[in-house]
Amino acid sequence: MRATIETSRLILRPFESDDVGEAFTWFGDPMVMRFTPTGPDTSIEQTKARLAKYREHQIAHGFSKWIILDRHLGRPIGDSGLLMLHEYGWIDLGFRLAQPYWGKGLATEVASVWVRAAFDDFHIDRLTAMVHPENLASICVLEKLGFLTERRDTIMGMNSIVFSLGAKDDETHSCFRRRMSLDWTQGNLHEGLRCFHSSAFFEAHEHWESVWLVAQEPERTFLQGLIQVAAAFHHFQRGNCAGAVSLLRSALGRLDRYRTAFTGIAVSPLCTAVRLWLEALETIPRASPPPVPRLQLAGRG
Repeated sequence: MRATIETSRLILRPFESDDVGEAFTWFGDPMVMRFTPTGPDTSIEQTKARLAKYREHQIAHGFSKWIILDRHLGRPIGDSGLLMLHEYGWIDLGFRLAQPYWGKGLATEVASVWVRAAFDDFHIDRLTAMVHPENLASICVLEKLGFLTERRDTIMGMNSIVFSLGAKDDETHSCFRRRMSLDWTQGNLHEGLRCFHSSAFFEAHEHWESVWLVAQEPERTFLQGLIQVAAAFHHFQRGNCAGAVSLLRSALGRLDRYRTAFTGIAVSPLCTAVRLWLEALETIPRASPPPVPRLQLAGRG
């Protein structure tokens, strides 16, 4: 049974009793809970009872709704996970974030890792998700992940659209294959390249991370190296040289494992450029760094 799930920005773990105060900030928020059948919690005692049920579910099934933590600050920012809904006969995927964390791509990030955990770790055959028709943000997340609409229904008293995704669905596999083809001429890979070459490094990081979330090895580690390069230059733009150095060193450790060219990217010139940047940033007094490298397309490695 997994104790945590981690992404580049988030840490997920089972709820603990001490989480109740922080959790009430979103469980008690009418805006966050407006598309939830039960509505917002009206007291911290209600949230305490909710978390107790989540912990019981965790013990019974090995998964449940887990708390989401900001990886860098360690701050609770929401909850997500899987619940067995016996009365409906399915396992439900859910995700919820406190308002300050909306619009940052975090819902897609957390939902993606739960889909992977459900199919790969817990060997669940099919996931279901119920969404209020006006909850357009959640509908968009599910469609990105390949969920298909099954029907309109009333679930727990709420007008809902029921979505589902199967571990062996042709649609699931084709979605993952498209994202694993690493075609740099289209989709999020191409958009990431465009952003990187226009110095929009944070946006490049976001595009590539959406592919990394569903990637398998060896592509997964390679993509993580590229994401760290983009994040490093974003930190440098913001004046955080120490953060840039740390990320470039980590990226180099990953990218150095690959051949001269891999998945259509020329790796050797990129690694050479990263070393030159590290040399400049670590020199005392600090030297002016070279130009930001362009990612060169090459024959597939």
